[in-house]
Amino acid sequence: MSRPLVLVASLALLLLISGPGHGQEAAGEQITNLDQLLDSVRQTQQQQRALNAQREQEFIRDNARQKELMAQARRDLERRQRENQPLLAVTENNKVEIAALQSELKKLVQEVGDLASTFQEFAGDFSAVMQESMITSQYPQRTGELRALAAADTQPTIDQIEALWLLLQQEMTEAGKVALYATPVVLADGTTQQREVLRVGTFSAYADGDFLRYVPETGELLLLSRQPAARFRDEARNFALQSDGVAPITVDPTRGSLLGMLAYTPSLRERIEQGGSIGLIILFLGAFGLLLTIWRTLYLVIVYLRMQAQVRNIDTPNASNPLGRVLSAVQGVALEEEELLELKLDEAVLAEIPALERGNGLIKLLAATSPLLGLLGTVTGMILTFQAISLFGTGDPKLMAGGISQALVTTVLGLVVAIPLLFGHSLINALSRSMIQRLDEQCAGVLARNADLQAGN
Repeated sequence: MSRPLVLVASLALLLLISGPGHGQEAAGEQITNLDQLLDSVRQTQQQQRALNAQREQEFIRDNARQKELMAQARRDLERRQRENQPLLAVTENNKVEIAALQSELKKLVQEVGDLASTFQEFAGDFSAVMQESMITSQYPQRTGELRALAAADTQPTIDQIEALWLLLQQEMTEAGKVALYATPVVLADGTTQQREVLRVGTFSAYADGDFLRYVPETGELLLLSRQPAARFRDEARNFALQSDGVAPITVDPTRGSLLGMLAYTPSLRERIEQGGSIGLIILFLGAFGLLLTIWRTLYLVIVYLRMQAQVRNIDTPNASNPLGRVLSAVQGVALEEEELLELKLDEAVLAEIPALERGNGLIKLLAATSPLLGLLGTVTGMILTFQAISLFGTGDPKLMAGGISQALVTTVLGLVVAIPLLFGHSLINALSRSMIQRLDEQCAGVLARNADLQAGN
């Protein structure tokens, strides 16, 4: 057998084996030669063709059926589309409306958020302002209400907004009123006493005519340890007692700042104590010089008035004044003894001069010494200041305040004492000089009259 025939036989055998009837033929008959193989191949081919034709017919039938089903499905789709067309329009309209509502909702949420933040911010700021207001002493409960409103972390309700508005309206209304109410007052010794308080707007408060200071940290009214002048307290007392009409009253426009500074303002006694021992010496010398000046002024004025009376009655000497004593000294002296008369007059005038000039030099000395003592106190105070700087440095100015206060106060005291004493010395010196000049004039007049009498004789 040739090689091509062997290949054909092998291929036919494979087709026979792989064919659908291979199992039956294998079971029924065993192929032993090429003729049987050829018949088997032909039979298998015919069966395969019949099977394919059957399959093709089934496929054509299924295709027609599928086309019919496809057409039916398209008809159903078109029908349903026609039915769903209005619903699609409604859906699209709903989408547009939902988008608009969502945008409006977002805007409302943003506005509500801004309202909440603005409400909390304003409530916090107003809480701080109200804590500083003196009206809180009359209505202490509103502090807790406002703090609760400021501390709320949720959206503010209408009631909360109205509550804040009422508190603000109350503050504005009470700020323009003069109110009288009972409230605890902290006294200077730290004790608390229930008193009737007069409040003038948000500026000042008074209790029985005494000025009060509002303490924002505790919300209490504190009685000032150092009160203003008595006339201001009398005005406040009269204002509280007056029920109608117009009455004056003194208020602190800074809402307590000026009254608070009053407590730190040293009094006259404290100023003097700041001057130290040198300041006391200056004041002692000044008081002594002032008393001496007053005494000498009164004495010279009285002597001057007596001398004026003596001038009007020159022929009747009176020993109660220097001029009268000078005229009395030359009585009984003969007119011819001109030299003796002149000597007597000079002696009498010289005897009166010390009494008229007594104390002038001492007053002048005190007036010149006071500024020097003030300068001494200034130097001493600066020494104390530099000692404090050497020990503690310049970090705390209060440590240097004592020396600086002494330096300035002693300088002021020296000038305050010296200036009046200088004026007093000038006045006394002028009075004494005028009276001595009057004595000299009267002595010259006596000598002139004596010379006229001698010339007439």
